[in-house]
Amino acid sequence: MNTKPTMTHSSLLKLAAMVLALACLAGAAVAQEPVKIATIDLLKAFDSYWKTKLSNDQLKERGADFDKARIGMIDDLNMLREEYNRLNASAQDLANSDEKRSGDLKKAQEKLTEFKRLEQQVIDFNKNAQKTLADQTRRLRKGRLEEIQEVISAKARELGYDLVIDSSQDVLLPRTPTVLYTNGKNDITAVIIELLNKDATGKYKPAKPAPEEPAAPAPIDQ
Repeated sequence: MNTKPTMTHSSLLKLAAMVLALACLAGAAVAQEPVKIATIDLLKAFDSYWKTKLSNDQLKERGADFDKARIGMIDDLNMLREEYNRLNASAQDLANSDEKRSGDLKKAQEKLTEFKRLEQQVIDFNKNAQKTLADQTRRLRKGRLEEIQEVISAKARELGYDLVIDSSQDVLLPRTPTVLYTNGKNDITAVIIELLNKDATGKYKPAKPAPEEPAAPAPIDQ
């Protein structure tokens, strides 16, 4: 399960940010007060956040549980089908007595009814499982984005920025990016990712960069 922000929501947020930025810039031109603007790759921050990875693992586990339950129900369906076919064949076998044929026909009808009932349960189970996973995905994504927003807001205030604009680009649909150019000087993506992951533990803790090997000494001239 992918927990990335939806493209429509992201585009609306970016458009609103740009409108707000232009309005502030216009006001700054009148008041002669400089506006400090920072950029952040929100998608990169979202993907790099350890709790996003945790949420993805939770969704995978929930999906695996649903798959396991579904497989069990399908196995039961296959057994009912086999039993129905066996009883139905026996009920049609003229070599059997009328009493046995009648009894097996009744049992076959009962198995068929049970099969149809379980088949509907599987259909309902699949619908409910998909809805549950979709709802959980939206809830977890919303929670992660709110947490990231809080960190961004706090850090922006600390650094004295008036605006923070999302510089990430949606890759699923080619379009003109919101931020057409940035020299990267005011990009706070790395700072935010570091803050987001400071409490990460276990397998979610970012790996430390490998230390650089010391350079080999220069040869001594003879």
